[in-house]
Amino acid sequence: MSVEVVAFVLSGGEGQRLMPLTRDRAKPAIPFGGSYRVIDFVLSNLIHSRINKIYVITQYESRSLEKHIFEGWSPIFGTGRYHFIRLLPPKLGGESGWYLGTADAINQNKSYVWADKPDIVNIFSSDHVYLMDISLMNSSHLNNSADLTISAIPVKCEVAAKKYGVLVVDKDYRLIDFEEKPEKPTPIPGNSEYCLASMGNYSFNLQVLIEELVIDQYKQTTTDKNLIMSDPKHYSSHDFGFDVIPEMIRRGRKIYIYNFNDNYISRSGKNEFAYWRDIGDLDEFYNANMDLLGPEPVINLFNERWEIFTRVASLRAARVNSRAKAHNSIIANGCIINGSVIERSILSYNVVVEEKTKIVGSFIMGNNYVGKNVVINNTIVDTGVYIPDNTIIGVDKKEDLKRGLTISKLGVTIVPRKYRF
Repeated sequence: MSVEVVAFVLSGGEGQRLMPLTRDRAKPAIPFGGSYRVIDFVLSNLIHSRINKIYVITQYESRSLEKHIFEGWSPIFGTGRYHFIRLLPPKLGGESGWYLGTADAINQNKSYVWADKPDIVNIFSSDHVYLMDISLMNSSHLNNSADLTISAIPVKCEVAAKKYGVLVVDKDYRLIDFEEKPEKPTPIPGNSEYCLASMGNYSFNLQVLIEELVIDQYKQTTTDKNLIMSDPKHYSSHDFGFDVIPEMIRRGRKIYIYNFNDNYISRSGKNEFAYWRDIGDLDEFYNANMDLLGPEPVINLFNERWEIFTRVASLRAARVNSRAKAHNSIIANGCIINGSVIERSILSYNVVVEEKTKIVGSFIMGNNYVGKNVVINNTIVDTGVYIPDNTIIGVDKKEDLKRGLTISKLGVTIVPRKYRF
């Protein structure tokens, strides 16, 4: 059976916990893994899942994201009635000129999806790193004749507490309640250690989506969550997780949860488990990049049947000169390594590293110059940074703080974009 699907990709996130990396770019536009941007993962998942009508909703600091889409993704899709990728920035003339929430962003653009009349509307986040066959989730949605299906991942209750939105289900995985970052999450039936954390990814029935958006649209806008909880029929922040879905539960809508642990992606000769990683703060972002390294990385970027597409920012080959060594590392196009040691690190496009330098456990995000006798340890260096000879970063945290650099909770040093030593 042919199923018509249209996808909205939510890409307007500010990512405050990722400052200073998000100071002048949207969270989905952050470089990741040497060659990619964060948004490349959800877009690649959609392509491999044969979903070819995609609307990307932008908002906060969207310039670099828009450039990435225009130069890297528009040529992949081309233009046509049955395959396209289109950017949807906030519309002029609104009260604030900004989308007020995730539901408001879809509501302001619902005419696009209504015109296409799809069987399923996918609404997916672009600020996580994940590999997922979305068609499996959509099949589950159709098999359950659901109004809405939400993807969720089992996490330990103590990890989810005060951090994730938790989905409470019955034994058939039908949603019966939603908990907003609870202190004591409700566990999965039959498993007292784990709860279901919402991934913010949805499969909607079209008619149900339109009805719920219209109902939410006419509520008075407020950011006071206590006021909303006291009178949800009249007040809303226009967010799916906090406003629309709890109201759907109260109205008895048929909502099912798709267990992300049941997902897998294709590979020659066998299938492999899907992958999801939250990159909500600096340490999670750093650890997600480190997941790419080592002899058996947690996330497989070399699956010929599930390639991650991107905009290639350099056409020059990487070059590792004599006496240079690179171990368990990723070196992207355009990098030149002169007589230095790179260990368990990622060098993005066009990074030049001079002699007698050592880079360990670090992510150099691209278009950087690293001088001679430099030591970089446990550090993220944003784009456009010139690091002079004899500089030491990530070793003496007090010295890093004196320079005005950011130190994450777990001790990762962050050098912001275009910082000058």
